[in-house]
Amino acid sequence: MYETPEPGKIEIRDIDYYVKRCPDVFDTMLPGYVFCYDDIKDKLPEGMSFVADGLRGIPSPYRAPWFDREEIKRRGNKRDFICNVCGTPLGASDTPFDHAVLADIKSKHIRRPDLKGELIYELDDDRVVDDSMVFCPGRGAKRLRWWGELPFGRPDQRHNYIIAADPSYGLGSANSAAIIVDVNMREQVGSWTDANTPPAEFADQLVALAYWIGGIAPCYLIWESTGGCGSMFGQRVTWQQYVNVYTQRREDSKTRKKTNKYGWNATGNTKDALLGELGIALSGGLSDVREYKALVIHDAALHEELCDYIFREKGKGAVASKKADISTGALERHGDRVIAAGLCVLAYKEQLPGDVANAVVRPFGSFAYYEEQKRLKKAKDKREMRRELF
Repeated sequence: MYETPEPGKIEIRDIDYYVKRCPDVFDTMLPGYVFCYDDIKDKLPEGMSFVADGLRGIPSPYRAPWFDREEIKRRGNKRDFICNVCGTPLGASDTPFDHAVLADIKSKHIRRPDLKGELIYELDDDRVVDDSMVFCPGRGAKRLRWWGELPFGRPDQRHNYIIAADPSYGLGSANSAAIIVDVNMREQVGSWTDANTPPAEFADQLVALAYWIGGIAPCYLIWESTGGCGSMFGQRVTWQQYVNVYTQRREDSKTRKKTNKYGWNATGNTKDALLGELGIALSGGLSDVREYKALVIHDAALHEELCDYIFREKGKGAVASKKADISTGALERHGDRVIAAGLCVLAYKEQLPGDVANAVVRPFGSFAYYEEQKRLKKAKDKREMRRELF
């Protein structure tokens, strides 16, 4: 065991253990001696390290190698770590997200979008026309915000993307929110938010957005299907015949058995699990090595909603604050952006990164692009004919 009385300082308690492991460094040290970690960091053998953080926010007087490994393993879900490793219920009514991690995210990743504007598209018999989308920066209500470059006027077509949505009724009381993630980079590249867009129109907008984003595999669409607005949104997506969408699975089973229902259904248990996975992914996004479960966010409004999430008492699940959203005019925030971000992490299981090395790039408006659109239209017409016949 050892203590870290303040950041950068170490005090060894179990000196015999460390003398046995590394006598060259610890032979001359006595119990209770406080030293600077940086002074010995380069002298330690491989596999030995200390965490000199001053135990910020952790209700434990000591650290130990096992304790440090468990903290790394559960990083991003501080509630789980405090309850099950430290053995105290101190964090039981706390936030599902580690505020130390959120502070690091704010300083490292949160920034203004590179582009803000509207995606313009056409409808033919109430269906989105596949090649009619044009992104117009600086136009309209600027509901679409984008971080990064747009080669040939579209996202990098060598990558794969996810759009995750949390619909509302569009009556001004809550936001309809969507988060767009680049699966190859494990990074947020876009967001779309509005409080006055009905579910059907929101579905049209996201289907058009999915066609515009594209990717090696078609952009993957996932949404929360709970409630009337989620049902209306899903019915409209089905009417639009966009097929690369999330089909409900038994996420709590070994086989993840697929059902015949579209969209993600929110219950108390599934929501808490989703937020826990999101917390781990946010923590993973701070690492230089982007692992499978990692998510880098750039949206300041999303970050603010993450900071406002708390657990209610008596095991009633997590809720967001009910502050008004000045950016969209919504009367209350219901954590819509947070749920959308969590759904992006869930959809990692379904949408794999694009194979950049073997990708065939079809710039928007090129001959290859129009040839691909002809092939897709022929396949779509075939599906419609089969639908009418059977």
